Amino acid sequence: MKSTKGRRSRLVPLADRALDIVADLSQGKSSVDLLCTTDQGTTLHRSAVVRSLDWENTAGGGRRTHDLRHTAACLWLARGVDPGTVQAWLGHESIATTNRYLHFLGTEAHRAGLERLNRPRGNGGAMKTQKADNP
Repeated sequence: MKSTKGRRSRLVPLADRALDIVADLSQGKSSVDLLCTTDQGTTLHRSAVVRSLDWENTAGGGRRTHDLRHTAACLWLARGVDPGTVQAWLGHESIATTNRYLHFLGTEAHRAGLERLNRPRGNGGAMKTQKADNP
């Protein structure tokens, strides 16, 4: 089994909606077995995953499977998970490495602008111009 870059194990968060999937994957396995394996129980290599998912067409050109890790980090930070917690989940030795993900979140002004753009349209929506009724 391949160890992490820092050779340390770490806890990884799991959303509640993924629990059923993990339960299915763990059927018949012990606590020390790999969760995602081939049908024969051997290590599931990146190349097999990329081939199975038809990665070039599924993910679009130029995206790497490692980009999923970056996406997760940005989503956690955007949802208010403490950077120190994200650091631990990602296994970063330095908080400076984790802080690199913060620039993807934009400024408060960006978030406020996007919130306004995404607000449902109604009376407070786009301005309408009206023709004046001339007799």
